[in-house]
Formats: sequence, structure tokens, C-alpha cells
Amino acid sequence: MKIALYTPYLDSFGGGERYILTIAQTLLSDHRVDLLLDKHLQSLNYEKLITDLSKRLNLNLSNLHLVPAPVGQGSNFFKRLLYLRNYNYLFYLTDGSIFYSTAKNNIIHFQVPFQNLTPKNIWQKIKIKSWDLAIYNSQFTRGYVEPQLGLKGQVIYPPVDISSIKSLKKKKYILSVGRFTSFTRSKKHQEMIEAFADIFKKGQIKGWSLHLAGSVEGDSSYVRQLQDQARGLPVFFYPDLPFDNLMELYGHSSIYWHAAGFGETDPAKMEHFGITTVEAMAAGCVPVVISHGGQVEIVEDGKSGFLWNNLEQLQQQTLKLIKDPKLMLNLSQQAQLRSKAFSKENFTSSIKEII
Repeated sequence: MKIALYTPYLDSFGGGERYILTIAQTLLSDHRVDLLLDKHLQSLNYEKLITDLSKRLNLNLSNLHLVPAPVGQGSNFFKRLLYLRNYNYLFYLTDGSIFYSTAKNNIIHFQVPFQNLTPKNIWQKIKIKSWDLAIYNSQFTRGYVEPQLGLKGQVIYPPVDISSIKSLKKKKYILSVGRFTSFTRSKKHQEMIEAFADIFKKGQIKGWSLHLAGSVEGDSSYVRQLQDQARGLPVFFYPDLPFDNLMELYGHSSIYWHAAGFGETDPAKMEHFGITTVEAMAAGCVPVVISHGGQVEIVEDGKSGFLWNNLEQLQQQTLKLIKDPKLMLNLSQQAQLRSKAFSKENFTSSIKEII
């Protein structure tokens, strides 16, 4: 069969690119797969982009066809109608927009719990009806989107390459991985430093250190602000840490913190799934993560980690682990077992079932 994939996000590496390109690898062995390039993507060195993403994601995309196409913002409506008719399947990673598709089978993927999708006129309803299936990265995302669309859907959790993540000799490390974004500050680094500082200064976690890793988006002064906040504390920063070094850091860390969504009511500001939490669990880190968004679908509270609602609970659960090495070991082992539910192999099987 002839299958097309389209994502407007290709040049901004994130969970969506991992998702759509793993679909590509899954289908390449049995089908012709085209990655459609809109006008914006055509202006980039897209071949190098795909090569870099393939290495980063450990994917074999050598047979993937990169095809300029009349899709995306500003594309010609009639050219798009005629063009997409040539495909048996179209997978579209939406940015919140929904267009009318003429492919024989149309699958739209939602990574974000968009809240303004309810059709306001007949044409918007017609566009939605051209899609046969919606797939979601979590029940959290599905819960916001599906009631608005009235479109048949299912959850297929994002693929995590857990086979490449190993548990190493554990150190007294608390780790958190998330983008350093000066604009949104969505990963709540300041709050985690505050929580760590409080219990460290009370002498409750002697010998332990906090490690914050992630890519830097926007003004790097945000990282400097965090470093100033953490001055005098055993808090270490790893901006734009190379992949292999990040895997090593996962391997040596004992506890994993995640706080995205803390103090927020907007679902878009919460973690829609939580790939880094799964990666940490695969490395044997015990997750102590916020009880919001997709995190609650990953961590089984009290069995494969802990969920918390406020910083006091985050501190209490962390201290509980530190004071009880037997509990730490048990939850570490359970976290590794739980991470397998989100493996690339499970993802591949789920994608093949809908084709």
C-alpha cells in the first residue's frame, strides 16, 4: 500500500516526531511510505533533518521517501484534494487544525488536549467526518478531545526505546529531565529546587543531590536564574546534554522527579503523557511524579512509584524512599517492569493492528 505521513512539527524535535517517525519505520518493511513536506519544511535541509532524527531516535528510515506536497498552511485546497487521493492511508499529527482529506483511510493523531475543536459550522463538521480514526497519546488527551469531535478513537501510547536504557550502579541522585523554557517555565524547575532545598537544609537528605537535565529553549538566562537559586546546594545542571550522557545519568539516578502541571488548571500546561518518566523507570529510577496529566497512566501509585499533589507530599515520599532501601529496591524493580508496557514493540504491534 501507499501510505503518507504528515507533521508540521518536523523541525522542532519532540514527542510528536518520535511518534510519527516510529510509525514510518513500522510500516516501511511492507509498504511505500512518504513523509509529506509542506512549503515551510521544503525550505529546510530536510534530508539532514531526517538523518539527525533517525540517529537520535535509533530508527532506520533509509527507505522513507521525502516528498514535497500541497499540504499545510497556505497550500492550495484543490491541489491537496487531488494529491491525497493517491494514498491508501494518511497519518496526520495535528497542530490543532483539521483539513479535509481525500485519502482512502485517514488517521489523525492528537498529542495535545486541544479545547477549541468543537465544529462551529457545516464545513468544519464535513472536515472532521473525512477522518476515519483519531489516535491519542494518552487517555488524558483523549478525554478532552474526543467529546468535541465525536470521532471514533483509541489510545496508542508513545513508543519508548527502553531496550537502549540500562540501570547502572545507583548513586544518591534525584533526577528530573525537562526542557529549560524561559517563556513557559512549564517543567517547574524552580519549585523542585525549592522542595529540595527545604529538606536538604533540614539535614534530611545528607549525601543526596538534585540533577536537572534538558534542552534549552529561548533565553539561556533562565538556566542562570536557576543556578543562582540553587547556589550553595548540591544541584547540578545539564543543559543540552548529549543523548549518551543522558542515558548514563538515568542509569546512575535513584529517584526521578517530575512536576510539570504543578499549580496549573490548563490541561495544555500539564504533561500529556510523560516519555521521560518512562525512560527513567526503564533505568530503574523510582518515579515520584505529580498526579496530573498522563503521569497517572504511567505510574501505579505505591507499586511502581509515587504520585503527589503538593510539594510537601513530594518531599515526604522522597524521604520515605531514602529511609527505606528495601522499599527503594522493590519500587525500582517494579518501575522497570512497568516501563515495558510502553515499549517500541508494543507501539509497533498497535500500529499494525489499525492498518
